[in-house]
Amino acid sequence: MFDFIKNIIENPLKFSEDEKFEMLEKVAEKKVTAEELAEIIKFIKNHQAIKVDISEAIDMAGTGWSWLPRINTTTLSCIKLAQSWVKIAKHWNNASSWRFGSFDLIEELGYKIPENKEEILEEVEKNNVAFLYAKKFYPFFRHFWEVRKRYGKPTIFNIIWPLLNPANTDFQIIGCSFEDKMELIIETCKILGRKNVLVVRWEDWLDEVTLSWKTKVYELKNWKIKDYYITPEDFGFETCELQEILTEKIEDKIEIAKKIIDQKKVVRFSDLVDLNVKVALKLMNKENI
Repeated sequence: MFDFIKNIIENPLKFSEDEKFEMLEKVAEKKVTAEELAEIIKFIKNHQAIKVDISEAIDMAGTGWSWLPRINTTTLSCIKLAQSWVKIAKHWNNASSWRFGSFDLIEELGYKIPENKEEILEEVEKNNVAFLYAKKFYPFFRHFWEVRKRYGKPTIFNIIWPLLNPANTDFQIIGCSFEDKMELIIETCKILGRKNVLVVRWEDWLDEVTLSWKTKVYELKNWKIKDYYITPEDFGFETCELQEILTEKIEDKIEIAKKIIDQKKVVRFSDLVDLNVKVALKLMNKENI
């Protein structure tokens, strides 16, 4: 996998789409160790187009592929954290074509997408949040888009994206849809020298902290890794049925988002976002904010 990624980044026009597809097929099912994944991350970040550091901020991102019709929980959680004067540097990319992702919601809400380092720092200083569009930091990943789309299944790229926050944040919550990759991600974070990281997964694929059941957590703090479960009750919320926090229609997702941002209660969706906010505040030792 490392050679495949390295070759495409360094020689993007050397390979046809068919050649890239054959290369991806050969490596896609191979297991990657935390050491190998850390080397891939270091290599990619060495080619980062815009250099910026917002170490005091937090990022909340996920691997995707939960396939559940849900609201943009992590994006809304980041906005609510910013409203509480917590600095946010959210790294994001375009969603899969089948769902309404962060990019779509941010566009719909009219949030500014910073174009350079100066604008990023200005946005964080002014509004406590900057949305860091992956294509501006890692433009070479456009050369992988067609082959990934053609392959049509999760690959190591789903694990790579949440690990590439370009602002080098000290705090991160990574949602992971893949149970067998949670430990890989947290071990990679440790090798990379990350400081405070949670990798979370609902017991049925949801890549965020859930309100409908318990959430599996891998935690990296003070260079130590531990795993445990959390429940909504641990943070003062009542458990709900899964259907209460799912919604299919894009217009409903937008309406719910606008109400939550305006501090209006949207039954059980507001609780879901607030639960994720409380988990983030606990990670940052800001529970009393």
